[in-house]
Amino acid sequence: MQKQQKIKIIELFGGIGACTKALKRLNIPIDVVDYVEVNRYAVDSYNAINNTHFTPQDITEWNKHIDVDLIMHGSPCQDFSIAGRQAGGDEGSGTRSSLLYKTLEIVENLHPKYVIWENVKNLWSYKHRHNWEAYVNKLTELGYNSYGSILNAKDYGIPQNRERLFTISIRKDIDKGYIFPSPKPLTLFLKDMLESDVDEKYFISERMMRYLTGVDQKPSKFPLGDRFLANMNRKRQEIANSITTNAGNRPTDNFIKVRTANKIGYDIATDGDAIDLQYPNSTTRRGRVGHGVSKTIMTQDLMGVFDGCRIRKLTPKECWRLMGFDDEDYEKAAKVNSNTQLYKQAGNSIVVNVLEAILTYLLEDEL
Repeated sequence: MQKQQKIKIIELFGGIGACTKALKRLNIPIDVVDYVEVNRYAVDSYNAINNTHFTPQDITEWNKHIDVDLIMHGSPCQDFSIAGRQAGGDEGSGTRSSLLYKTLEIVENLHPKYVIWENVKNLWSYKHRHNWEAYVNKLTELGYNSYGSILNAKDYGIPQNRERLFTISIRKDIDKGYIFPSPKPLTLFLKDMLESDVDEKYFISERMMRYLTGVDQKPSKFPLGDRFLANMNRKRQEIANSITTNAGNRPTDNFIKVRTANKIGYDIATDGDAIDLQYPNSTTRRGRVGHGVSKTIMTQDLMGVFDGCRIRKLTPKECWRLMGFDDEDYEKAAKVNSNTQLYKQAGNSIVVNVLEAILTYLLEDEL
């Protein structure tokens, strides 16, 4: 039986190595011929996880000639993101997001079989879609067929509402077409991803709690007896109607009304629901509660969860779990990085489970 050859990969803007992790989890033999990441803290985490010795590299100065099968890149998204300033990524603009054109130079020089690009879904918006089209058109000139789709992590086994645009480019001489993986029912919920013993430092202050629950509004929309409801099951198939005295003071009281800028002025969060902690006193913020799934993991400790009768921040380990990394990976990275960096690395990464689903079909002829 012929020995399976290793697939040679390069991770550009490599972060903590989501592509490397996905391929290893699929038991696909790989040779990481290079890993390009400028942030030294992310490089430290990658090396700790993979027992490698890469050093930080600036992609603008990268000019190697390497034999490679697959290039994975998640070029900076800040200038395409709704959460950012939307400066765009036009070629020559000098924005961080314009570094996608550096990837095209590398593809032209190395001509790999496959290229995978991940970025925010707003890249397909009216304002920024021309950059995606320019990218695809250049790859067409270079001899590739490209396929794009927006995939959500919660459709691939991870309870995080994280939509990202994936573009798969396959060299025309080997392309047989590409079909993106179909969504699957979610069997794990945010509550299943939580740590059982969390340090008190992660629980939010009483002041922030009062902002989020609208207690300090004048007049308050949330009188004490109406803020907490009792015993709704996880699947939200029914809600107990009884509201008892001193509601919210018992472990069994697992509902809270969180103010949000919808028609009724609040949303109900139950035990294990995510709560976006950004701008806690905002009167215009919508969609603050994630029912059974986390909101999109960001680069700071701004995602919370209703845990029992209190709201707390997600821990760095929980954020890594929600990006598809194992606890063992996290523990290795935690030995060489601070919590601040661990949050940032999770928020900047790609969900491993989504890449697994993509790679399973893409590389089936290689297996």
